[in-house]
Amino acid sequence: MPPHISDDQFSHAVLDSVQNGTYPDAEAVISAELPNSALTKVLALLEQAREDVRASIRDVSKDSAPDIDGWISQAKQLRNDIEASRNSSREIVAQAKHAEKLDLQATDAASKVNLLKGELAFNDNLGARLDRIHSVKGTVHLAHQAVMHNQYVEALNLLEEAEQQLGATRANVITRVDTVLRTKIADIRKLLSDKLTECWDALLHVDRTASTVNIRHFMQLPTHIDINTVAEALRRLNHLNDRILKFSKAFNSIILNPRLELRDGKGVGFLLVDGDEVRVYGQSSDVSIQSLLSDMDSVVDYLRTRLPPTVAIPLSEVLMPSLISTLIATWLSSSLPTDLEGMQSFDDTLASILQFAEALDNYEWPGGNDLVEWINRIPHVWLTKRRDISLDKVRKLVANGLGSIETVERVETQVISQSDNVFASNGGGDDWNAEWSDGEGVDTTESQSLPGIAQMREKEGNEEEEHVSAWGLNDDIDMQAPQRVTSIEDDADADVDAEAWGWGDEPEGGDSSKPTQSTKASPELPKSNGYSDPPQGTAREVTLKETYNITALPKELLLTITQLTYDGENLARPDNAKSPIASAASGLFAIPGLMLSMYRAAAPVYYERNVSGNMFLYNDCMWMAERLNDLAKMQSKRVNHGHSRLEADVSALEIFGKRAYSKEMETQRTIAGDLLDGAQGFVNCTEHPFAQECDIAISSTVDRIREVHKQWKAVLSHSALLQSLGSLLSTVINKIIVDVEDMSDISEPESQRLTSFCNRIASLEDLFAPKELPTIAPDIEQTIPLTAVYTPNWLKFQYLSNILESSLVDIKYLWSEGELGLEFSADELVDLIEALFADSEHRRRAIGEIRRSSTGR
Repeated sequence: MPPHISDDQFSHAVLDSVQNGTYPDAEAVISAELPNSALTKVLALLEQAREDVRASIRDVSKDSAPDIDGWISQAKQLRNDIEASRNSSREIVAQAKHAEKLDLQATDAASKVNLLKGELAFNDNLGARLDRIHSVKGTVHLAHQAVMHNQYVEALNLLEEAEQQLGATRANVITRVDTVLRTKIADIRKLLSDKLTECWDALLHVDRTASTVNIRHFMQLPTHIDINTVAEALRRLNHLNDRILKFSKAFNSIILNPRLELRDGKGVGFLLVDGDEVRVYGQSSDVSIQSLLSDMDSVVDYLRTRLPPTVAIPLSEVLMPSLISTLIATWLSSSLPTDLEGMQSFDDTLASILQFAEALDNYEWPGGNDLVEWINRIPHVWLTKRRDISLDKVRKLVANGLGSIETVERVETQVISQSDNVFASNGGGDDWNAEWSDGEGVDTTESQSLPGIAQMREKEGNEEEEHVSAWGLNDDIDMQAPQRVTSIEDDADADVDAEAWGWGDEPEGGDSSKPTQSTKASPELPKSNGYSDPPQGTAREVTLKETYNITALPKELLLTITQLTYDGENLARPDNAKSPIASAASGLFAIPGLMLSMYRAAAPVYYERNVSGNMFLYNDCMWMAERLNDLAKMQSKRVNHGHSRLEADVSALEIFGKRAYSKEMETQRTIAGDLLDGAQGFVNCTEHPFAQECDIAISSTVDRIREVHKQWKAVLSHSALLQSLGSLLSTVINKIIVDVEDMSDISEPESQRLTSFCNRIASLEDLFAPKELPTIAPDIEQTIPLTAVYTPNWLKFQYLSNILESSLVDIKYLWSEGELGLEFSADELVDLIEALFADSEHRRRAIGEIRRSSTGR
């Protein structure tokens, strides 16, 4: 139970809080509620405390009463002083207001005085202005009278005087009188201008109907009017330049243009200067530069002698630039001969041009410097004209199409030994024909050695083998340094990535080292026919010939380039050092390069219109390159410059032609590859519908190659045709070999089916028949195709066909006794055996023997 709190305790707690701001120390008092009964005690105690405070205040006030009375008296005195100051302030304000009133009155009086002075000045100015306006009006009237009496100079002077007077009387605001006077002056000026224009037209009379211009020095009106007066007046009116420009246009149209322009390409107008009149009439057949310059000199002399300098000089500045420009562009540049013979007779023309230029300088007319500058630029102008004509000829030749097809012959003489005669005759290893070879992936050590043909034919019978031996193919041939065939495509631009084209790709799993090993047989081994090497034959010259087709374009281009080269050489000779175009000699040697560049840029577009366009383009480029090389060699013997540039252009032309060949070959490879893709790797080639797809793919490929042969036969030489077809056929057989080797299981029906496919591809061998028999071996059969020479991996393809239809015994025999190991590696052959034959003891034994025998090879 909380302790009991008395009313006194509550009263003292409240009083302490009010007086001192303190709180009770007892927790019970702080937390207790104040009862109503304690309020009376609290109020009484507070009232007593207030009375105690009042008593204390009164006790203190009694001690300070004297000081307070003094303060009160001083406050009353201060109030009296303040009131006196207020009265003084009111008097001062009143006096100030009175002074302002007086100032306003003074200002008003001054403004009235100024107004009166202004009125007096205005009246004086108005009178003076009216006097001046009257004077201006009189001057304007006199000017009008002078115009009406043909006193143009006096009228112009009066108008200028009136304008000056009117400007002197100008006020801040333009009045109606000013407007009227200015309008009157403008009207008189227009009237004066019209009168002067009539006089100008009369003095410089232009008759468009009669094509005549008549210039008079003066004319007789009621007063004498001369051209100097009219020109001066028009100049002061700022109309002279407009009249000169108009006259210049009329003079150009009536006199100069008919004389400068050919009429229907036959003649020009006949120009005649007769006294004050110049006219053009009829038609003159004399279109020489000398006659034209003589007429132009007459025209210039006519104008300068009949026109005052104030007219002649501005007229020359307007007339001569267009005249000289037309003269140079239309006559001089076109008359500049493009051949050297014509330039020899151009000296007279140059003398006439110089004479006309000197005359212009003497007349102080412009244009002479332009003519001299053109003469100095004749080498550049002549060279530019020659270049434009040459390039335009290239453009027209290419745009007109390929034209007629012409058969050309390539002839080369080589010194060969007796043992090389076979190769020189059958085209299998001709070094001169190296650049026709497609040669991609070709192992030339085997493909270029005709013993490979005998090896391929060995299985066809002893009789046929004897025929092949009769060729002397087993004679001693330097197998350590076999002849190399260069590929057209390999010679193309070096920046072409050969790997990207897939050239030289070998079938997967192939062993490229095998054919190379076959070529390293010692020449001391006995030959297959059992005879030793015959003695080396005596070396002799053999002329190699081959024909191919080109278009009409290269001969035309070659003719132009040859002419440019000869002209450049002639200009470079000492006896032509004084020729005006002697400095253009070196520039002529650059034009063939530009022509060939334009040919290379435009040819692909127009050659593509022909189905064999790329091959024609290749032939044309090679034919031109060969002739241009001969030209460069002859040129290098005659002069000491220019040939290197031509040789560089020829090299670019060769690369361009080989690129066209490569492009065509890659296109045909892609088509053949796409056709073969329809076989889908020959998987399930005996089941419907895959069998039909495979059959279509093989048939389409064979037909495509025959179609290409038909197209290219009319373009390429025989050897180039065989090499191109060989490259294309190599792509086909390589893909077939890879697809067959990738087959993990080949059934007997599939094997038979694949063999039939290979036989259909092998039927293309008839396209590789030699064109003619060697002259040194007339008894050899003509039916031996050169497929193995021009088609890489052809023998491997033939062996693959044999493997597909052979037994294990036959395959082992071909491997151990035959030359199967030259075409297939042991791993390749093992994979084929495992795919063709079921697992058995015989297969395992055969595979083991093949692997063991391969280690000793």
